[in-house]
Amino acid sequence: MERIENDLLKLQFLREEHHQRYQYVASFAKGVVVDCACGIGYSAPIVLSNPAVVSYTGLDVDREAIAYAQEHNTTDSRFEYGSILALPFDDCSVDTFISLETLEHLEQPELAIAEVKRVLKPNGIFICSVPTKDYENFCVSLYGPNPYHIQAFSLEALKTLLQAQFSHVDIAVIAQELVSIVHTFQDQKMPPAVFNAKNKNVMNGSFIAISSNVDAIYNKNTLFTGMSRIEYDQELVSPLRQSLEFAERLAEQRWQLLLEAEKRINEVTYYKEQAERISEERMQAFRDTEEMVRSRDQALSEAERIIQMLKEQLESVSKQNSNQ
Repeated sequence: MERIENDLLKLQFLREEHHQRYQYVASFAKGVVVDCACGIGYSAPIVLSNPAVVSYTGLDVDREAIAYAQEHNTTDSRFEYGSILALPFDDCSVDTFISLETLEHLEQPELAIAEVKRVLKPNGIFICSVPTKDYENFCVSLYGPNPYHIQAFSLEALKTLLQAQFSHVDIAVIAQELVSIVHTFQDQKMPPAVFNAKNKNVMNGSFIAISSNVDAIYNKNTLFTGMSRIEYDQELVSPLRQSLEFAERLAEQRWQLLLEAEKRINEVTYYKEQAERISEERMQAFRDTEEMVRSRDQALSEAERIIQMLKEQLESVSKQNSNQ
Protein backbone atom coordinates (compact mmCIF):
# COMPACT_ATOMS: atom_id res chain seq x y z
CA MET A 1 0.00 0.00 0.00
CA GLU A 2 1.94 3.01 -1.26
CA ARG A 3 0.82 6.58 -0.55
CA ILE A 4 -2.12 7.32 -2.81
CA GLU A 5 -2.57 10.46 -4.89
CA ASN A 6 -5.78 12.02 -6.13
CA ASP A 7 -5.55 10.49 -9.62
CA LEU A 8 -5.03 7.00 -8.18
CA LEU A 9 -8.23 7.31 -6.15
CA LYS A 10 -10.09 7.10 -9.46
CA LEU A 11 -9.14 3.41 -9.57
CA GLN A 12 -11.77 1.60 -7.53
CA PHE A 13 -9.62 -1.33 -6.40
CA LEU A 14 -6.90 1.03 -5.07
CA ARG A 15 -9.49 3.27 -3.45
CA GLU A 16 -11.11 0.30 -1.72
CA GLU A 17 -7.80 -1.09 -0.45
CA HIS A 18 -6.81 2.22 1.13
CA HIS A 19 -10.28 2.94 2.52
CA GLN A 20 -10.60 -0.55 3.99
CA ARG A 21 -7.24 -0.28 5.70
CA TYR A 22 -8.29 3.00 7.28
CA GLN A 23 -11.65 1.49 8.26
CA TYR A 24 -9.73 -1.20 10.12
CA VAL A 25 -7.43 1.31 11.79
CA ALA A 26 -10.33 3.62 12.69
CA SER A 27 -11.97 0.83 14.68
CA PHE A 28 -9.10 1.10 17.23
CA ALA A 29 -8.86 4.90 17.26
CA LYS A 30 -9.97 7.10 20.14
CA GLY A 31 -9.75 10.66 21.37
CA VAL A 32 -7.31 13.06 19.74
CA VAL A 33 -6.06 11.41 16.56
CA VAL A 34 -3.03 12.31 14.45
CA ASP A 35 -2.65 10.69 11.02
CA CYS A 36 0.95 11.13 9.88
CA ALA A 37 1.60 10.79 6.12
CA CYS A 38 -2.08 11.55 5.49
CA GLY A 39 -1.54 12.54 1.86
CA ILE A 40 -4.57 14.34 0.41
CA GLY A 41 -6.65 13.63 3.52
CA TYR A 42 -9.13 11.04 2.26
CA SER A 43 -8.82 9.19 5.58
CA ALA A 44 -10.29 12.01 7.69
CA PRO A 45 -14.00 11.15 7.28
CA ILE A 46 -13.23 7.43 7.77
CA VAL A 47 -11.46 8.00 11.08
CA LEU A 48 -14.00 10.58 12.28
CA SER A 49 -16.83 8.10 11.64
CA ASN A 50 -15.76 6.35 14.87
CA PRO A 51 -17.72 8.08 17.68
CA ALA A 52 -14.79 7.46 20.05
CA VAL A 53 -12.67 9.90 18.01
CA VAL A 54 -12.75 13.49 19.31
CA SER A 55 -10.58 15.23 16.68
CA TYR A 56 -8.48 14.44 13.61
CA THR A 57 -5.26 16.11 12.47
CA GLY A 58 -3.55 15.09 9.25
CA LEU A 59 0.20 15.61 8.88
CA ASP A 60 2.36 15.29 5.77
CA VAL A 61 5.72 16.47 4.37
CA ASP A 62 4.11 17.16 0.99
CA ARG A 63 2.92 20.77 1.01
CA GLU A 64 0.84 20.31 -2.14
CA ALA A 65 -0.99 17.34 -0.61
CA ILE A 66 -1.70 19.32 2.55
CA ALA A 67 -2.96 22.28 0.51
CA TYR A 68 -5.27 19.96 -1.43
CA ALA A 69 -6.57 18.39 1.80
CA GLN A 70 -7.21 21.79 3.35
CA GLU A 71 -9.10 22.97 0.29
CA HIS A 72 -11.21 19.88 -0.43
CA ASN A 73 -11.90 18.23 2.93
CA THR A 74 -15.35 19.02 4.29
CA THR A 75 -14.97 17.27 7.66
CA ASP A 76 -14.19 18.94 10.97
CA SER A 77 -10.48 18.21 10.74
CA ARG A 78 -7.11 19.95 10.53
CA PHE A 79 -4.20 19.41 8.15
CA GLU A 80 -0.67 20.57 8.85
CA TYR A 81 2.73 20.38 7.20
CA GLY A 82 5.22 18.40 9.28
CA SER A 83 7.50 15.40 9.61
CA ILE A 84 7.29 12.35 11.86
CA LEU A 85 10.90 13.09 12.82
CA ALA A 86 9.96 16.49 14.32
CA LEU A 87 6.29 16.41 15.26
CA PRO A 88 4.62 19.81 15.82
CA PHE A 89 2.69 18.61 18.88
CA ASP A 90 3.12 18.97 22.64
CA ASP A 91 4.29 16.16 24.85
CA CYS A 92 1.53 13.76 25.96
CA SER A 93 -1.11 15.45 23.77
CA VAL A 94 -2.26 12.69 21.41
CA ASP A 95 -4.49 9.67 22.14
CA THR A 96 -4.06 7.80 18.84
CA PHE A 97 -1.15 8.20 16.47
CA ILE A 98 -1.58 6.61 13.02
CA SER A 99 1.19 6.31 10.44
CA LEU A 100 0.67 3.89 7.57
CA GLU A 101 3.47 2.97 5.16
CA THR A 102 5.91 5.57 6.53
CA LEU A 103 8.74 3.96 8.49
CA GLU A 104 10.19 2.18 5.44
CA HIS A 105 11.04 5.61 3.98
CA LEU A 106 13.26 6.64 6.92
CA GLU A 107 16.98 6.15 7.43
CA GLN A 108 16.51 6.15 11.22
CA PRO A 109 12.97 4.94 11.99
CA GLU A 110 13.87 4.64 15.69
CA LEU A 111 13.92 8.46 15.88
CA ALA A 112 10.38 8.56 14.53
CA ILE A 113 9.20 6.00 17.10
CA ALA A 114 10.75 8.11 19.89
CA GLU A 115 8.91 11.19 18.59
CA VAL A 116 5.62 9.28 18.50
CA LYS A 117 6.22 8.10 22.07
CA ARG A 118 6.87 11.71 23.13
CA VAL A 119 3.56 13.11 21.82
CA LEU A 120 1.39 10.17 22.95
CA LYS A 121 -0.45 10.26 26.23
CA PRO A 122 0.59 7.52 28.72
CA ASN A 123 -2.41 5.42 27.66
CA GLY A 124 -2.13 6.39 23.99
CA ILE A 125 -1.84 3.92 21.13
CA PHE A 126 0.37 3.88 18.06
CA ILE A 127 -0.91 2.16 14.89
CA CYS A 128 1.49 1.75 12.00
CA SER A 129 1.94 -0.38 8.91
CA VAL A 130 5.00 -1.20 6.80
CA PRO A 131 5.50 -3.56 3.86
CA THR A 132 6.78 -6.96 4.91
CA LYS A 133 10.31 -7.90 3.85
CA ASP A 134 8.84 -10.77 1.80
CA TYR A 135 6.57 -8.35 -0.03
CA GLU A 136 9.40 -5.88 -0.62
CA ASN A 137 11.55 -8.66 -2.10
CA PHE A 138 8.66 -9.86 -4.24
CA CYS A 139 8.04 -6.33 -5.58
CA VAL A 140 11.74 -5.85 -6.33
CA SER A 141 11.80 -9.11 -8.30
CA LEU A 142 8.71 -8.01 -10.23
CA TYR A 143 9.15 -4.24 -10.69
CA GLY A 144 12.78 -3.57 -9.77
CA PRO A 145 14.17 -1.66 -6.76
CA ASN A 146 12.05 1.01 -5.08
CA PRO A 147 14.37 3.99 -4.51
CA TYR A 148 12.00 5.45 -1.89
CA HIS A 149 12.02 2.40 0.39
CA ILE A 150 15.13 2.50 2.56
CA GLN A 151 14.07 -0.15 5.09
CA ALA A 152 12.73 -3.68 4.61
CA PHE A 153 11.20 -5.01 7.84
CA SER A 154 11.13 -8.60 8.96
CA LEU A 155 8.68 -9.47 11.73
CA GLU A 156 11.47 -9.54 14.32
CA ALA A 157 12.99 -6.26 13.13
CA LEU A 158 9.67 -4.42 13.40
CA LYS A 159 8.93 -5.97 16.79
CA THR A 160 12.36 -4.95 18.12
CA LEU A 161 11.92 -1.41 16.81
CA LEU A 162 8.54 -0.94 18.49
CA GLN A 163 9.36 -2.72 21.74
CA ALA A 164 12.16 -0.23 22.34
CA GLN A 165 9.46 2.35 23.15
CA PHE A 166 6.30 0.33 23.88
CA SER A 167 5.67 -2.44 26.36
CA HIS A 168 2.77 -3.95 24.41
CA VAL A 169 3.16 -4.64 20.67
CA ASP A 170 0.84 -6.76 18.56
CA ILE A 171 1.65 -7.31 14.88
CA ALA A 172 -0.52 -8.82 12.16
CA VAL A 173 -0.35 -9.00 8.37
CA ILE A 174 -2.84 -7.17 6.17
CA ALA A 175 -3.06 -7.73 2.41
CA GLN A 176 -5.47 -7.42 -0.47
CA GLU A 177 -6.30 -10.90 -1.72
CA LEU A 178 -8.10 -12.52 -4.63
CA VAL A 179 -10.82 -14.64 -3.00
CA SER A 180 -13.93 -16.61 -3.79
CA ILE A 181 -16.84 -15.90 -1.44
CA VAL A 182 -20.08 -17.79 -0.84
CA HIS A 183 -22.84 -15.28 -0.05
CA THR A 184 -25.72 -16.95 1.80
CA PHE A 185 -29.23 -15.55 2.09
CA GLN A 186 -29.82 -16.86 5.60
CA ASP A 187 -27.83 -16.02 8.70
CA GLN A 188 -25.39 -13.27 7.65
CA LYS A 189 -23.95 -13.03 11.17
CA MET A 190 -22.08 -16.31 10.94
CA PRO A 191 -18.30 -15.74 10.56
CA PRO A 192 -16.94 -16.97 7.22
CA ALA A 193 -14.85 -20.14 7.12
CA VAL A 194 -11.43 -19.45 5.67
CA PHE A 195 -9.63 -21.97 3.46
CA ASN A 196 -6.06 -20.94 2.68
CA ALA A 197 -4.58 -21.66 -0.74
CA LYS A 198 -1.73 -24.15 -0.97
CA ASN A 199 1.81 -22.77 -1.21
CA LYS A 200 0.55 -19.28 -0.36
CA ASN A 201 2.96 -16.83 1.26
CA VAL A 202 0.79 -15.11 3.87
CA MET A 203 3.61 -12.59 4.43
CA ASN A 204 3.03 -10.93 1.05
CA GLY A 205 1.46 -7.76 2.36
CA SER A 206 2.05 -5.24 5.12
CA PHE A 207 2.65 -5.64 8.81
CA ILE A 208 0.11 -3.70 10.83
CA ALA A 209 1.18 -3.08 14.41
CA ILE A 210 -0.72 -1.74 17.42
CA SER A 211 1.54 -0.54 20.23
CA SER A 212 0.79 0.86 23.71
CA ASN A 213 2.28 1.18 27.16
CA VAL A 214 -0.79 0.56 29.34
CA ASP A 215 -3.20 -2.01 27.96
CA ALA A 216 -2.41 -4.62 25.33
CA ILE A 217 -4.50 -4.13 22.18
CA TYR A 218 -4.73 -6.98 19.71
CA ASN A 219 -5.40 -7.05 15.98
CA LYS A 220 -8.63 -8.69 14.85
CA ASN A 221 -9.21 -11.25 12.13
CA THR A 222 -11.03 -9.11 9.59
CA LEU A 223 -12.32 -9.74 6.07
CA PHE A 224 -13.18 -6.89 3.74
CA THR A 225 -14.98 -7.58 0.47
CA GLY A 226 -14.46 -5.34 -2.48
CA MET A 227 -14.78 -5.54 -6.21
CA SER A 228 -14.88 -8.90 -7.95
CA ARG A 229 -12.03 -10.14 -10.12
CA ILE A 230 -13.98 -9.40 -13.30
CA GLU A 231 -14.68 -5.84 -12.09
CA TYR A 232 -10.99 -5.49 -11.27
CA ASP A 233 -10.10 -6.70 -14.76
CA GLN A 234 -12.70 -4.36 -16.23
CA GLU A 235 -11.17 -1.41 -14.41
CA LEU A 236 -7.71 -2.20 -15.73
CA VAL A 237 -8.48 -3.88 -19.06
CA SER A 238 -11.16 -1.49 -20.34
CA PRO A 239 -8.84 1.55 -20.38
CA LEU A 240 -6.14 -0.62 -21.94
CA ARG A 241 -8.56 -1.83 -24.60
CA GLN A 242 -9.68 1.74 -25.27
CA SER A 243 -6.04 2.79 -25.54
CA LEU A 244 -5.34 -0.05 -27.99
CA GLU A 245 -8.40 0.85 -30.06
CA PHE A 246 -7.30 4.48 -30.09
CA ALA A 247 -3.79 3.39 -31.10
CA GLU A 248 -5.26 1.26 -33.89
CA ARG A 249 -7.29 4.23 -35.14
CA LEU A 250 -4.17 6.39 -35.06
CA ALA A 251 -2.23 3.69 -36.92
CA GLU A 252 -4.99 3.46 -39.57
CA GLN A 253 -5.07 7.25 -39.93
CA ARG A 254 -1.28 7.25 -40.21
CA TRP A 255 -1.45 4.54 -42.87
CA GLN A 256 -4.01 6.55 -44.85
CA LEU A 257 -1.83 9.64 -44.54
CA LEU A 258 1.16 7.64 -45.77
CA LEU A 259 -0.87 6.38 -48.75
CA GLU A 260 -2.02 9.92 -49.50
CA ALA A 261 1.55 11.18 -49.15
CA GLU A 262 2.76 8.43 -51.48
CA LYS A 263 0.08 9.45 -53.99
CA ARG A 264 1.20 13.08 -53.77
CA ILE A 265 4.84 12.02 -54.14
CA ASN A 266 3.97 9.98 -57.23
CA GLU A 267 2.12 12.98 -58.68
CA VAL A 268 5.04 15.25 -57.93
CA THR A 269 7.39 12.69 -59.49
CA TYR A 270 5.19 12.52 -62.60
CA TYR A 271 5.04 16.31 -62.95
CA LYS A 272 8.78 16.51 -62.36
CA GLU A 273 9.40 13.97 -65.13
CA GLN A 274 7.02 15.88 -67.41
CA ALA A 275 8.82 19.12 -66.62
CA GLU A 276 12.18 17.49 -67.28
CA ARG A 277 10.89 16.11 -70.61
CA ILE A 278 9.53 19.51 -71.67
CA SER A 279 12.77 21.16 -70.57
CA GLU A 280 14.76 18.63 -72.59
CA GLU A 281 12.54 19.22 -75.64
CA ARG A 282 13.05 22.98 -75.28
CA MET A 283 16.80 22.50 -75.02
CA GLN A 284 16.73 20.32 -78.12
CA ALA A 285 14.68 22.98 -79.92
CA PHE A 286 17.26 25.60 -78.90
CA ARG A 287 20.06 23.36 -80.18
CA ASP A 288 18.18 22.77 -83.49
CA THR A 289 17.60 26.52 -83.86
CA GLU A 290 21.26 27.26 -83.22
CA GLU A 291 22.19 24.66 -85.83
CA MET A 292 19.78 26.24 -88.34
CA VAL A 293 21.25 29.70 -87.62
CA ARG A 294 24.75 28.39 -88.15
CA SER A 295 23.69 26.74 -91.42
CA ARG A 296 22.01 29.96 -92.54
CA ASP A 297 25.07 32.03 -91.65
CA GLN A 298 27.27 29.62 -93.59
CA ALA A 299 24.92 29.80 -96.60
CA LEU A 300 24.95 33.61 -96.46
CA SER A 301 28.71 33.66 -96.22
CA GLU A 302 28.95 31.32 -99.20
CA ALA A 303 26.46 33.46 -101.16
CA GLU A 304 28.43 36.63 -100.35
CA ARG A 305 31.62 34.92 -101.49
CA ILE A 306 30.02 33.84 -104.78
CA ILE A 307 28.52 37.29 -105.30
CA GLN A 308 31.90 38.89 -104.64
CA MET A 309 33.55 36.48 -107.07
CA LEU A 310 30.95 37.20 -109.75
CA LYS A 311 31.38 40.95 -109.24
CA GLU A 312 35.10 40.59 -109.67
CA GLN A 313 34.61 38.52 -112.83
CA LEU A 314 32.11 41.09 -114.13
CA GLU A 315 34.54 43.93 -113.50
CA SER A 316 37.30 42.00 -115.20
CA VAL A 317 35.12 41.41 -118.29
CA SER A 318 34.12 45.05 -118.34
CA LYS A 319 37.80 46.16 -118.31
CA GLN A 320 38.65 43.81 -121.17
CA ASN A 321 35.79 45.17 -123.27
CA SER A 322 36.92 48.72 -122.58
CA ASN A 323 40.45 48.02 -123.74
CA GLN A 324 39.28 46.65 -127.03
